[in-house]
Amino acid sequence: MLNILFIFSLMVVSVVGHGRVLQPPSRASMWRSGFPTPHNYDDDGLNCGGFYRQYAINKGKCGICGDAYDMKPPKSHELGGKYGQGIIVSNFEPEQIFTVTVEITAYHRGYWYFKICPNPKSNRQSCFDKYPVELATGGINFYPPKGGVYNVKYRLPKGLVCDHCVLQWRYVAGNNWGFCGNGTSGLGCGNQETFGACSDISISENSIDTDARPVKFATASNDISEDLNRILNLLRKVTAKPKYKKTKPKPNQKKKRNHRKPRHDTRPSKRKKEWMFI
Repeated sequence: MLNILFIFSLMVVSVVGHGRVLQPPSRASMWRSGFPTPHNYDDDGLNCGGFYRQYAINKGKCGICGDAYDMKPPKSHELGGKYGQGIIVSNFEPEQIFTVTVEITAYHRGYWYFKICPNPKSNRQSCFDKYPVELATGGINFYPPKGGVYNVKYRLPKGLVCDHCVLQWRYVAGNNWGFCGNGTSGLGCGNQETFGACSDISISENSIDTDARPVKFATASNDISEDLNRILNLLRKVTAKPKYKKTKPKPNQKKKRNHRKPRHDTRPSKRKKEWMFI
């Protein structure tokens, strides 16, 4: 029995890998893009609670956003949790080709994929499994050759429209040694460490991309009034009449005075003098 446990421990030795979704920013990484959300400094380490917890306790299951499966709801990164605040980070058009930015901070082989659930309140993996996101070049899984930042193009699922969708990221590492299922064993076979993340997006016609600025769904009357005030202020600026600068009329220029004295005529008159004789 001890020999079996020893061999098994050799096969499941796990070296921690790390990764995060920067665009569209995940719930754990939104603060890095300027969103007013709590800071999660371990946003690249959402590994389903760890290898042992995922496989020995939860039988391989993981929370939809990378939290431990046995964590009490609402889980930290699910809607209603500490980081799941329902803030839409990107708007897309149906079937749009868009770019995802993923950072692998510690490379341990493996691959990642994306899926979408159109119901933000659902915490069931089956909802995501219905809408896998394909690479623009075809296929589902992306195999990064090394660590670093990757900008990868994807195409949204055909016919999917939603005011609030959840984009799920799964990174399955490949650095563990395990059984391959064909009677052999090798690196990358068997149970592997898994990472996860969730981003809140919307897919609608004539959408405006908001990657560069935070957009929050109003959750209280104060939020609604603040949004209305911003809109009214913008309308006032657009419709306001232009103000013309008032200028004082220029004073009339006075005619230049002639300071020369009039010249007396000293020339002799041409008229003949008339002499009067008495």
